[in-house]
Amino acid sequence: MFIGKLILFIAIGIIACSSCNKDKIRDTAIAGDRAAYNAVATLVNTSNVKVTTIAGKLDDPGNAQDGNGSNARFWNPTKMVYDSRNNLLYVADGTVIRSIDGQNNVKTYVPLGAIGSSYNEILDMDVAPGTAGGTLYIITKENDLWKIVPNGTSGKATNIVNRIYGGNAVGALNSGDHFDLPNGLATGANGEIYFFNEAWNTMHRITLSGAKTGTVSTFAGKPLTVRGGTGTSYPYKNGLGDAATFGSRVSDLSADTVGNIYVADLDNELVRKVTPAGKVTALFQYTNKIGSDLDGPVSSATSNNVTQVSARKDGKMIFFTTYGNANNGLSALRVVRPGNDVTTLVGYG
Repeated sequence: MFIGKLILFIAIGIIACSSCNKDKIRDTAIAGDRAAYNAVATLVNTSNVKVTTIAGKLDDPGNAQDGNGSNARFWNPTKMVYDSRNNLLYVADGTVIRSIDGQNNVKTYVPLGAIGSSYNEILDMDVAPGTAGGTLYIITKENDLWKIVPNGTSGKATNIVNRIYGGNAVGALNSGDHFDLPNGLATGANGEIYFFNEAWNTMHRITLSGAKTGTVSTFAGKPLTVRGGTGTSYPYKNGLGDAATFGSRVSDLSADTVGNIYVADLDNELVRKVTPAGKVTALFQYTNKIGSDLDGPVSSATSNNVTQVSARKDGKMIFFTTYGNANNGLSALRVVRPGNDVTTLVGYG
């Protein structure tokens, strides 16, 4: 399958389990349909996938050290976004944001303490509307929403929502507690902000009317009656708005420029698509948690735990990562072409 020439970045980290340490793909970010970088992964076709380290050194995390290529160190890189306005890759590294340019120079963009507490870990981020590169939205562990704007060579953080306590409130922005384990953030085609509250299994949409004003509405997913439910979620179901259900662990969101949102539905082992109208569908087969990465037509392809998702701008390719299969616990990088097929690009080596 020829998939064109594009750049895909991969963040790789180490996770601990009771008896092992395994490599895990932490996030992906698409740079676009051109070879502008010596990238982590340059995809030409499925028989020629090249993976190259551009910054940092595996198994040598250091302590958030700036520098070029292998001289740089990352502390806990979990989320990334590529900004085509200035051709920089932004990496959420714990509680700071780092930038990587086309020469693999790593610089601190938003320093420690700029988004409040030094323990306020960044959970997700996306490019925010505007003409200036480096304009970002971020969501944090302390249920905050921030906007980052460039200020010289650094980023200036402005708080939009700071509620501290978790909740699933809708209505006027800042009128209640809107965020509760918000794993997933994506900017829509018209500047809307989408996020997923894992504690309630719901996706929400923020429509801003001012710097800190706007409305929050439930966009998709049937909310649990009690925070966290009883340890189980509703049965799997596609549908419109709250007629659809999500698993109890959604780990990532991504958007295309058409207005669709893509969901890494970890527990249901699927990539889900949510249209601008809020209609939820699956991009390949639901297997009731069989846990196997099977390539092929979308009518028969299946997946293990879907951990991250990254959509190409036109929505014709959706890259996603999985963790674990029937034989081992390693990560895989896969791509689904909606309505066509699913292919594993990297993994299980």
